[in-house]
Amino acid sequence: MKNVPNTISLGRLFLSPGVLLLSAKDEERLAAVLFLVLALSDALDGFLARVMKAQTTLGKFLDPLADKVLLLCGLVAVGSQITPLLFFILVARDTTLVIGSLILRRFGFVPRPSLLGKGATLTVSATVIVAFLPSLGVNFPEGVLRALESVSISIILVSWIDYSIKGVKLIMERR
Repeated sequence: MKNVPNTISLGRLFLSPGVLLLSAKDEERLAAVLFLVLALSDALDGFLARVMKAQTTLGKFLDPLADKVLLLCGLVAVGSQITPLLFFILVARDTTLVIGSLILRRFGFVPRPSLLGKGATLTVSATVIVAFLPSLGVNFPEGVLRALESVSISIILVSWIDYSIKGVKLIMERR
């Protein structure tokens, strides 16, 4: 049973490109549903890991990786509806986080997501879902999507700064 959360994360990781494939085949409804199910699986695997006391080192690596792949696939799938700035800032932050994590592992540090990082994941997921909603016959005012984009960009930037400060402090302390 300890592998259930990791299995869910693996499923999210491998199924995320399906969002892109479905979108590329003009199957926006299916892409939207798949994205929503996979986004909800993120909450489920974390909940199960805590409840089942099944948190593992693999899960600490796999869950954020699956999140990053899902968000990037979702953003590319709805790319024409969102500002490219959101995509580029998320890619820049995540690239920095991956490189920073590899450096920090040399100091014996296993990175953990922060509340700000989780907030960024949540708001970007919400942005992608709202961008997909017209394909499901649900229309929001354009301002809702733009507001979510702005909030997402802000939280990504603040989380990037927060992670960077924590990483530099850790390196300075362990020198």
